[in-house]
Amino acid sequence: MAEYWQTHGEREILFRIGQAIIPQGRVFPPFTREAVLRGEQVAGSLPASVRQAVRTIIWLIEMGSIPRYGRRMSSLKTPDRLHYLRTWSQGNAARRAAFRYITLPQKVFYYDDPDKFEMLGVEYRKPPVQDESPRWMANVTPGSDLTEDLEIETEVVVVGTGAGGAAAACALAEKGDTVVIVEEGHYHRRSAFSGRPFEMQSLMYRGVGGIAMTLGNPPIFLPTGCCVGGTTTINSGTCFRTPSRTLKRWRDLHGLAEYTDAAMAPYFDRVEAEYQVETAKMEYVGKSGEILARGAEKLGYSHGPLDRCAPDCDGQGICSFGCNTGAKRSTDVSFVPRALRNNAQLLTGVRVDNLLVKDGQVLGVSGVSLATGTAVTIRASVVVLAMGTLMTPLFLRRHGVGNSSGQLGRNVSIHPANGVTALMDEVVDGWKCIPQGYMVDQFESDGIVIEGAFAPLDSSAVLNPMIGPEFQDMMENYRHLAVSGFMIEDDSRGTVHNGMNGQAMLAYNVVPSDCERIVRAFSILTRIYLAAGARKVWAPVHGWSPMAGFDDLVRNLERDVRPSDLELSAFHPLGSCHMGSDPTRHVCTPEGELHDLGNVFICDGAAIPPALGVNPMVTISAVAMRMADRIHDRING
Repeated sequence: MAEYWQTHGEREILFRIGQAIIPQGRVFPPFTREAVLRGEQVAGSLPASVRQAVRTIIWLIEMGSIPRYGRRMSSLKTPDRLHYLRTWSQGNAARRAAFRYITLPQKVFYYDDPDKFEMLGVEYRKPPVQDESPRWMANVTPGSDLTEDLEIETEVVVVGTGAGGAAAACALAEKGDTVVIVEEGHYHRRSAFSGRPFEMQSLMYRGVGGIAMTLGNPPIFLPTGCCVGGTTTINSGTCFRTPSRTLKRWRDLHGLAEYTDAAMAPYFDRVEAEYQVETAKMEYVGKSGEILARGAEKLGYSHGPLDRCAPDCDGQGICSFGCNTGAKRSTDVSFVPRALRNNAQLLTGVRVDNLLVKDGQVLGVSGVSLATGTAVTIRASVVVLAMGTLMTPLFLRRHGVGNSSGQLGRNVSIHPANGVTALMDEVVDGWKCIPQGYMVDQFESDGIVIEGAFAPLDSSAVLNPMIGPEFQDMMENYRHLAVSGFMIEDDSRGTVHNGMNGQAMLAYNVVPSDCERIVRAFSILTRIYLAAGARKVWAPVHGWSPMAGFDDLVRNLERDVRPSDLELSAFHPLGSCHMGSDPTRHVCTPEGELHDLGNVFICDGAAIPPALGVNPMVTISAVAMRMADRIHDRING
């Protein structure tokens, strides 16, 4: 833990904020100073510029009450303090975002407490498991083991181990090509997966403290993985084939003539066999799915359990924080081990910084061990980039390649998402079920997919924008909450920019058509839960009131909703280097090769044309395996 970095006065301000937003409840005690100190220790590790921004917001909140109350916020009586803080939590988009950023640690470190979980009868930490030491682990070299400069020669170097990089590496290794895989993150085995959200985000997510946001109207939480397995290690395990209508759009708009259902079927088959895709079992979908099904059935909507890559799932409820049982077949337990069994080599904790090119010919890549600073050079005739939709274009831009079309880093879709929370009379206990195991697909052709979205207690608190007694009351009713989410097939497009500390920043504005689609999705989900017998439903739309009946929903829908009124997350960035036949409009060819530099291939979500409309893991892996066949032919041609 870092040393404390705030003044006594700043700690007191944060304590007074916490007192107001998390009061004494029926079950839970009031907010404590200990939560402030725990949050401060973590915040102390943030970059200096971020710490200064936090301090600025703290003092804006503290002094902003003077014009109205004649006193600083921390000296106000609790009712006045809560009333004042609501002007922040319910203010304009900038005030709301600033306030949520400041209160995030208060919520995390108050509810991330085994005593709170025990008070509700909810499991806090997953029991530790023992890792095996299979023979293929001998082919893994952690960057921390590198003490001397390393130089390797190979036929193919694959940078990244997510859905695309791992699948491509596996396919190439199985064909007998020599493959070296490089991963910036670490190879976290099951024994590291505690099930604690904040702990796992810091360990396996990209961004400051595992938190990354878009820049736009509104800012959108956009988590991606930074570990062996990439985002597959922290996703829900939901598996869809590319919809036929999407493949047709690819052919019509991007000249991807060979991307037909029939041509892609063998690749989908291979991917689904490795992921062991099967339909979620209702016994582990649990009450959350049953309630969603009940409401959808009453309204006549098509619905059913989701297909997932977790054949042995027993409903641990922590898919997004690493599967501690190994049931979810993310690439760290599927394609990566299979590649290693076929003699691929894996370097972890190594960041690739340079693309080696001489006289227009690719020679490989170089980088550095993040633990030791040791230089790593990998000479290869083919380079496969699979750093992810946000990082791959930054790497190419830094080397002045991939942008002959002017489209590098542009055209990014993200599938904006959120959901609603319903208070049920029955005990739901969504925490011990598959978080995303059931869907309503009635509106898939309209660009709206509804899928379960339950979260652990402390994550639920952070995602909830409410404050005060009603917030604490909701948290104490955690076991009676049913939650489902939606994602939309977005018309909006973003652009990747260089961000802080070498990270990517996505500028992305929600366009009016997407705003309308999102409001419709909130409406549909609310109707489903009311039909299922919900006592009350909350939708995170600024200006909307809790809904205890359809009349309340109608009143909310009468309000004009702007993009800045929405609370959103997104999980599927795609398209920043997307493939197509026209070098004046597309970054890479239908085979994934850069239009303006041979033997460099893009095999990740960056190559997938926007927007897919469904969870993209199967699509990314299938397209990468197709590209791997072409790469193999190139090597052996």
